[in-house]
Amino acid sequence: MNGVNFSRVEAQVLAARNEAPKQQLPLRRGHFGRVRMSKDDVNRYIATAKSVLKTALEKTQEDRQVGNVKYRSWKQLGRSHAGFKRLTKIDDNGRDVHYRLQGTVQASLHDLMEVLYADSTAQVIERRKFLSDDSLDAQTLCVLKERSKENMQEHISIRWEAINLSNNSPIYQRDMCYLEFTGVTTDADGRFVGFMIKQALDYVNCMSLKDSHGLARLELTEIMLLQPSKDSTSRIDITLDGVLRRPTKVPAWLINSYLGTTATCLSKLPLVVQERLLARLPMLSTWQFVPPSSRKKCHVCATRFGILSMKFNCRSCGDVACKSCIVTRTVGETTKFCTKCILKVSTEDAGAAAALAACPSECGSASFTTSTSSMGSCSHRDSEVPVSTSTTTTTTSSSQSKRRAMTDPRMRINTKVLENVEDCRRYGSLDEEVDETLDTKHMLRDARNFLPVFGDQSGGHSSRQKPRAAGAVEDSIAHQRYLIQEMLSQASNCHQQRTRV
Repeated sequence: MNGVNFSRVEAQVLAARNEAPKQQLPLRRGHFGRVRMSKDDVNRYIATAKSVLKTALEKTQEDRQVGNVKYRSWKQLGRSHAGFKRLTKIDDNGRDVHYRLQGTVQASLHDLMEVLYADSTAQVIERRKFLSDDSLDAQTLCVLKERSKENMQEHISIRWEAINLSNNSPIYQRDMCYLEFTGVTTDADGRFVGFMIKQALDYVNCMSLKDSHGLARLELTEIMLLQPSKDSTSRIDITLDGVLRRPTKVPAWLINSYLGTTATCLSKLPLVVQERLLARLPMLSTWQFVPPSSRKKCHVCATRFGILSMKFNCRSCGDVACKSCIVTRTVGETTKFCTKCILKVSTEDAGAAAALAACPSECGSASFTTSTSSMGSCSHRDSEVPVSTSTTTTTTSSSQSKRRAMTDPRMRINTKVLENVEDCRRYGSLDEEVDETLDTKHMLRDARNFLPVFGDQSGGHSSRQKPRAAGAVEDSIAHQRYLIQEMLSQASNCHQQRTRV
C-alpha cells in the first residue's frame, strides 16, 4: 500500500482528532477561583511593572541618541507593512525570538490611550480585536492598582487571555497569563509617553488549560510605547517590542503572520478613534432627515445633483450629500456620515490635543480620560469631561459648547418648540369680555413631557422619541376636553344672544 505524505499541520490535526474532546471557550466567570493576595505581593507586582517601564524608557532614550544602531543587524520582514517596519531576531540562546514593530499613525495620544485602556473583561476582548484581531477569551484575575484622578489611564492588573494565532487551524490556539501596566508618563525630555506593558507571569491561581481546553501557555512579553512626533502632536510614533520565550511549536511563518496582522491593526487605529469620536455626535432619526427632494446641491461640495445622482443623508447633521462626500463608518451599526461632520470631529480632537500639549504642566496626566462605552450609537460627549483643575480650560470648553449651540440647527428647533409651548400655556377664555381663572396645577405638572425629545437631560442625545408618561397623556386629554367644552359653551351663548336680537 502506498504511503500517504502529510504535512506537519495535517499530522497535528489528525493527532488531535484521536484525543479526548476538549472543553469550549469562553470560560465561565470565576473559573480561576477567588484571588487572595497579601499587601507585600501587591507591592512586589507593582514594583515589577514600574521596573519594566523604567527599563523600556531608558532603552528608548538610548536608541534615540544612537539612532537605532543595534537594530541594523535585525532581519526586516519584507517591505513596510501598512506603514510599519517589522524586525525579528533570534536570541543568542537560539530559543527566544525578539520582534519589533515601528510606525506612525495620525491620531492624538489622548484618543489612542482611550483605545488601549481596559478595566473590564469586555474591554480587554474589544482591545485585542483592535490590536491583533485574534482574541478568543479573557479574564481579569486581580486588579492591583485602579486609575485615580492624578492619572486616569494608569491601571495595573493580572489577566488571562486566550488567542488564536492562526484563523485557519485551531491547533495554534494559545493562552497567556501576564501582568499588565497601562498609563501615561513623561520621558527624560519631558514629553508625554503612553505605554502598555504585558509581562508574562507564572501565577499560581492561573493554572494551565492544556489538558482541559488544549491551550498551550505562551511566555510573552510586550511593551508598546506611544510618543507624539516632534513635528506634530497629532501624529504618534508607535513602537512595539516583544520577546517570545521558548516558542515551542510556533513556526517562524506564524510569527511573521502575527506581526503582519498586528501591523495592519495598528495602522487602522485612527479609524477606530474616528468611529469613537463619531459615536459621541448626536444621531438623528430618519424622520428628522432633510428630504432629499428639497436639495438641489450637495451641502458639502455644492455639486448640483443630476437626474441619476444618488443622494445620501448624513446620520449626524441630517443634510443631503453626494456619493463622493459620504463615508461609511461602524458606530454600533453601519452608518453613513458626511465628510463635513467627520472633519468637524477631527478638528475638535486636533484642537484638544494641541491644547493638551500647550499646557502639560496644568493639564498633567489627569487630562487623559477614558470612555467606558464606545460601540453604542448614542454615546454622550458630556459624560466624558476631562478631569482638570484649570479654570481656563473649563471656561474655554463652556464657551465652545455655547457657540456650537448657537450654530447647531437642531438647537434652534428645540428653541422654537419651547416658544410654542410657552404660547400654549397662555390659553384662556376665547371671549375677550369674559375672563376666567383656570386651575393649571395638574396640567403644568408634566408639561415637559409634551415636548418631542431631541436629547436627554444629561447632555446626551437620543435617536428615538421618548414615550410620554401616563400622567402626561391623561393631563393632555383633560386639557383638550376642557378647551372643547369652553368652545361649545361660548358658541351656545353667542347663538342665544343672536336669536334674542
